[in-house]
Amino acid sequence: MSMVRVMSVQVGWTPDKEDNLRRAIDLIERGIRQYGQADLICLPEFFYESPTYKNRDTVGEPLEGSFCQTFSRCAREHGVNIVTGTFPQRKEGRLYNTCLAIDRQGNLVGTYDKVHLFDVPDRKESDYLTAGRDFGIFQFDCCKVGVAICYEVRFCEYLRTLALKDIDLLAIPAMFYRPRQDQWDLLVRGAALNHQLYVAAANQYNKYCFGRSQIIDPCGLPLAQASDKEDVLFSYIDKSYQSEIRRELAVYENRVPQVYDLK
Repeated sequence: MSMVRVMSVQVGWTPDKEDNLRRAIDLIERGIRQYGQADLICLPEFFYESPTYKNRDTVGEPLEGSFCQTFSRCAREHGVNIVTGTFPQRKEGRLYNTCLAIDRQGNLVGTYDKVHLFDVPDRKESDYLTAGRDFGIFQFDCCKVGVAICYEVRFCEYLRTLALKDIDLLAIPAMFYRPRQDQWDLLVRGAALNHQLYVAAANQYNKYCFGRSQIIDPCGLPLAQASDKEDVLFSYIDKSYQSEIRRELAVYENRVPQVYDLK
């Protein structure tokens, strides 16, 4: 399958997590009615439930909780693969920022726990979240997807490692806050251009987050972008075009790894 139908859902967090889940499913169903069948759907980071240092003991659910069950049912009913965005997973007494990959039959393909936590002077995610230790790479029937969660789009080493593992699409579930709209545009388009990848970047939209979810081609050009509201966007990605771009501009063949010191 060279052409893959990709949909990104722009939905934002509110204190009502059941309603957040309902709105996400409603947007998926609206997108399918509007654009027809999709092969892959991507959603944002922490749109379902948003952990903080203050609520760290009360949020979160196990892997088999409502979040996973809802998207498993949705994937099965609509025959679509889903990169669920993230939810706070409670596992062995710890809280993780977890993204799920679910196939068309509703089966859990795999999970990815965010590795690069957002630790800055006035906020440290590591105070309430535990970092993962594995790459986020999922093989679906239509394409191979790598996942970088929000802040991770700034880590070129991680993105290049995903690209070197022959992914067809980079999914970026995000909760990117205002007023960093310009940084977001540069980062997600730069990820596509620098690594010659299709990118599906799904950001939250609410009073805290600015949205601007987009699907980008391997030359860094936006194929689709969401409006300033909760929305859904759609585009085809062409895996053969991505291969063609890499042949024409042989960045990967011209690398000289033996001179790089990344430690």
